[in-house]
Amino acid sequence: MNQKWVPIVTRRISVLRTFLTARGSHDEVRRYLGVALGYLAITKNELTSVYLASKDTKRLSEVIIEKMTQNPLFPKTQFDDCQETCESFVQVSIECSRDMGTENLLEPFQRYCDAYIRFAKFMAIPVAVEKMLTHRISQALQDRVGTEGVAPYLAKLMTTPHLSESQLEPLALLRLAIQAKEHAIRSGLKAHADRFRWLSCYNIDEPAYSDEHFSGRVEELEKLSKQELQKQLQEIEARHEQDQTVYRTILDELKLDEAMVHEIELLREYVYLRTYRVEMQSKANFSIQPLFQKLSERFSLSLRLTIALTPEEMEKALLSVNDVPSANDLEDRCRHHAFRYDETGIVFVTGFEADGLERDELGIIENGVVNEMTGNAAYPGKPLRGTVQVVLTKEAMSQFQDNAILVTTMTTPEFVPIMKKAKAIITDEGGVLCHAAIIARELKKPCIIGTKIATQVLKDGDKVEVDANQGIVRILKRA
Repeated sequence: MNQKWVPIVTRRISVLRTFLTARGSHDEVRRYLGVALGYLAITKNELTSVYLASKDTKRLSEVIIEKMTQNPLFPKTQFDDCQETCESFVQVSIECSRDMGTENLLEPFQRYCDAYIRFAKFMAIPVAVEKMLTHRISQALQDRVGTEGVAPYLAKLMTTPHLSESQLEPLALLRLAIQAKEHAIRSGLKAHADRFRWLSCYNIDEPAYSDEHFSGRVEELEKLSKQELQKQLQEIEARHEQDQTVYRTILDELKLDEAMVHEIELLREYVYLRTYRVEMQSKANFSIQPLFQKLSERFSLSLRLTIALTPEEMEKALLSVNDVPSANDLEDRCRHHAFRYDETGIVFVTGFEADGLERDELGIIENGVVNEMTGNAAYPGKPLRGTVQVVLTKEAMSQFQDNAILVTTMTTPEFVPIMKKAKAIITDEGGVLCHAAIIARELKKPCIIGTKIATQVLKDGDKVEVDANQGIVRILKRA
């Protein structure tokens, strides 16, 4: 692959979101830190692979080092800015849907776009800060525990100080089931659903969890005895408390100086921030759905095709006579397009032109026979064998089987339910502080991250051996 681009994520991402995220990465990051991040997105079969320009990410790292050297409080200031911007983004999304008029949809749409662009810069910057802190802490650990000891110690130090909303939800549901057992009546389920239903909205057009989703899960829990439910709850709470105890014990053992302990505590907050940003994006997606339903009605398009429009196309249609591309053209666009935004400007193409842009930017990837791949052990485990299930879409998520080996590009909060069902977890992307690593450690599931090629090489039904002690995946039998 051409080294001028760094792969970031592969997920289903709408055209609208691609344009807004690119502007946040390029224009807003430049305004905020003086570095504009070149952005590339290649979409095939409705899955988008996102890349950032390597020269820009390198420069961003240099700028962050400079700022941390000049001002040790820079990471904390940036962390606070990120949280404030995320909260503002959600609030603006709520207000734009609540205050929209029947006719005037342009103003709330533009306001939402502006808020999204401001938010989008924090999809890249915290990762860069996190990498810098990780590097500095790893060097300090190496002096005390040696090169081999860095990864295990870092993993134990980087357990998050707070539970995310996707971690709190199953705990809250367990408590509801226990209350139902104690009082022989189910209560609080509607409030629970209203608090957490947005967790499924990774994109604007993805439906929120229904009341039936939560009631069905409670019904399954209520089949267990009160003692079994309490045991599950206690085990989860004890696991989190144990993580905090291990963290404090290691700090006492290593006797790090106050400045390094401060950086470790900051990095733990950044680990939490990884999931928090994605969750707030999902909450904003849920909150803005009423506005986009109105836009869909205005353009006589489905919600899915409405968010395949660019921001400029939407604004033009709202200003003139609803002149938008045809549904067929938008279908083609959803399936296959390519987008680049850098110092040369914006390129957005579909079909053969998209293939050409991909070749020009990424080169040609040679496909060979792969029988074994390696990654980083996010959570260790002795070699185990099982059947692969590749999950790249919501549909595949709903069909995930108990005890299958989960293979995906990366995980996000909506993956947690199937991660619990998985025998082991394998991802293309991620480092020791990624979402998959954090949840795998919490669930005590063997997990190998950063294979780069797992979703390209493995198919549903393949039999594999996962050696999470060594970070090796061996293919035993093809489906």
